[in-house]
Order: sequence, then C-alpha cells, then structure tokens
Amino acid sequence: MPANLPPQYFEAEKRYREAKTDEEKLRALKQMLAIMPKHKGTDKLQADLRRRISKLKKSAEQRKKTKKAFSYVIEKEGAGQVVLVGYPNSGKSQIIKSLTNASPEVASYPFTTKKPSAAMMPFDHIQIQLIDSSPITSDYLDFWMIGIIRNSDGVVLVVDLGTFDPVKQVDRVLKRLLQSKIDLTREEKETDPKDGIAHKKTIIVGNKAELDKSFRNFNLLKKNYGKDFPLVKISAEKKENLKHLKKEIYNLLGIIRIYTKEPREKPDFTDPLILKKGDTVKDAAMVLHKDFAYNLKYARVWGHTKFDGQMVQKDYILQDEDVVEFHI
Repeated sequence: MPANLPPQYFEAEKRYREAKTDEEKLRALKQMLAIMPKHKGTDKLQADLRRRISKLKKSAEQRKKTKKAFSYVIEKEGAGQVVLVGYPNSGKSQIIKSLTNASPEVASYPFTTKKPSAAMMPFDHIQIQLIDSSPITSDYLDFWMIGIIRNSDGVVLVVDLGTFDPVKQVDRVLKRLLQSKIDLTREEKETDPKDGIAHKKTIIVGNKAELDKSFRNFNLLKKNYGKDFPLVKISAEKKENLKHLKKEIYNLLGIIRIYTKEPREKPDFTDPLILKKGDTVKDAAMVLHKDFAYNLKYARVWGHTKFDGQMVQKDYILQDEDVVEFHI
C-alpha cells in the first residue's frame, strides 16, 4: 500500500533537515508523525519516526543530567559567605588574593576564573568566606553561578575603574543577573515565592584606584549608583583601602559579634558568637544551647549599656562586640 503522504508532511520533513538544534528536530519529527496517515503503508515510516523521536528525547535527558551534575556547591564556612562578581578583568581574583591567604590565578587576560573558589578573610576575631567567580557580561553568565549567588549571604560587585565605562559595567551585570532572577540591592529582602527573585544585599567596589582614569570613573559611579549601593574605592594590587573594604564586607552581612565571659573571669575574645543584628540575649543563649536559654534568668552586659556589667533581661537587644555574662 503506498504511503500517500500529504504536502504538509514534506514541509515538516524539510524543517527537520534544516533544523540546527535537537529541539527543532524533535518538534519537526513530532509534526511529521502527527501529519502522516495511519495505515499499513506507513507502518515502517511511523516506527522509524518514533525511533528517532525516542533517540532525541534520551539525548536531551542525558544532557540535562550532565548539566545538573556539572554544578558547584560551596559549603558555607565562617561568619558568612560573600560572592565577588563583575566584568572580565575587573580584579576579583586580585582582591581575594590581597584579602586572604589564598592564591587564585591572576592574569591580565579575560575569563581567567573558570570555576568558583573559596578563601577565608580574617576580620577582627572572625573569618568571612569569599568566593571568586567567573566573569559576567551582558551576554555571558555561567549557569552554575546562579546557584552560588542565590545561596550566598551577600555580593560584592567589582568594577574596573581604569578602562571600560564603569556605569555600563554595573548596568550590564545587574540586567544579566536579573534575567536569571537575581536582584542586587542595597537592603536585604526576602525572596518572594510569587516571582522567585532572590534579592541580594550588595556593595560596589571600584578597583584599580592606582590608574589615571579612576578618580573620574569613581565619581561617575557615585553619581549613578551612590544612592543605590554602598561604594568603596580600592587598589587591590597596591593594597590601598583594604581595611575599609573588610569593614564594609562585614557590614554587608548584617551580623554582630558577641563575646562571653564567666563570673569573675575575663572575656573570651577569641571565639565570638555570631548573631544577626537585632538579636537578643535569649538568641545568644540559644546559640549555646536551647536548654541554657530556657533556664536563663538574666545576663550582665558590658559594651553599649548605660554602665558596665548592667543587668538585663532575655529580651535585651545586643550590639556588636558586647560582652555577655549569662546567669541561670
């Protein structure tokens, strides 16, 4: 029995031959199968189409599994996790090298960083985890970076002050991330389940302050983004203003350090409790143990109280670097 295939079938077959992607090929094959008359004369052709469709589907599934497997997860360590993002050659790796004891690859050519790497930045008795990431442009964003950024506690957007327009660098990074449902903001916000956009608290760092154009370019940044983000100007290569940058990274996390002491003993300044701003004496006790918090009667606090050793209740809001003596 002849197949008697209609003209629409041959049009779909032509689209199949011209298809450049597996998705286009799969769509054309499905159209061919749907258009084809179903009788004995087309049995073999139907079987061949189904075989090719099945093969393309398996290939697509395999690619999805491979892509899913090829991702990076960096476990959080220290007081918080901060990701450095920016245009190619903005100096992210050099900043991490200057702030930590790590030795990431630093080169003058773009796209040096191929995968994320973590290093610990010491800051006043604590350690903050910094993550180096691959560059972002208006048309380039490694897919694995989306999860890294969404999982982080904050973002440092690094801008090259010496060459390419700094405002365009920021604009393009912000827009490219927003396309992937990541919104860099000045203030921390919860992710709205309706739109799935992750709002990440961010500071902008103008790097390469040693170059001639840096003064003018940093003023352009302040004019365009000074109200939207905290700005810091540094030279990672010359190690200028890094102390200020460390403080801003710490502020970015929205945390406080609380030191503890035993009655009639000196405070332990080597291992502070890490709390969120606005946390109370009870929250500090909970970090130690929930039963300890339950049995807590009061505490004495040194630091931001009216007088040293002031007796406070469980709901007293602690401040950064307060010293607390618990009483049960």
